[in-house]
Amino acid sequence: MTSLTIPRSWLNVRKLSNEWIFECSTDLPDLVKSDRAASYFRQLINLLEIDNQILDYHLELRHNFKQHYQLDIFIYFGNLDRKVNPSPTSVCISCEPTHELSRVTLLCEQQYTRAWLDGRARPKLILTPIRHVERLSQLTDEDGEMKAFWYDAVELFNREGIQLEKCPNMALNHGTYRNHAHLHLKIDFTDDIWNTMVAPRYQEKIKELKQLLEQQTIVEDCFGKSYLEKKTRRKGSRKKE
Repeated sequence: MTSLTIPRSWLNVRKLSNEWIFECSTDLPDLVKSDRAASYFRQLINLLEIDNQILDYHLELRHNFKQHYQLDIFIYFGNLDRKVNPSPTSVCISCEPTHELSRVTLLCEQQYTRAWLDGRARPKLILTPIRHVERLSQLTDEDGEMKAFWYDAVELFNREGIQLEKCPNMALNHGTYRNHAHLHLKIDFTDDIWNTMVAPRYQEKIKELKQLLEQQTIVEDCFGKSYLEKKTRRKGSRKKE
């Protein structure tokens, strides 16, 4: 098997109602190390978007601890509540590193990607391409953009000291499944791992971020009026309780 060979079994799909599952017999770090990550995800998204015309979907990566931490990829689609693309906002926080909210959430910048705290102060880290693209399929192979995206993803949670057995779930949303137009990989953490291994390192940034999220203009510019309205309703519900 050459470094770029992708076993056919990795592209065999188990189809459930509005859910497809792919099983990769290795983990994401090994895919990156063996130089197969870019090729594998290119073939997978071509299967989805070109062969089957599935354009609106949630792509989730999970490491299966029952199967030697093999990478399982879940594709969710067909949700009738997901009919509309995200509304345009005044500011794309993934493109504007000098914006107040972007400045406080930015952790590092590589050749092709940026890593961030979650702009809504959730227990997540975010990886985005520097270039404004909206789909994984828009990352290029020729200059190594797709390859760098997955390499930097592995480096991000490695840098946080997250062991594979505690490897977080990762997700990419496409089309109407997005709430933010710019392609972003969400790296989720359990509260325990976040509070003990990640948040203490960024406590000053997180404190400043939460203060910024209290400013109506910033929230509306970056997330739109609909997010602001939902936030206001949640506050109202908590007060009634």
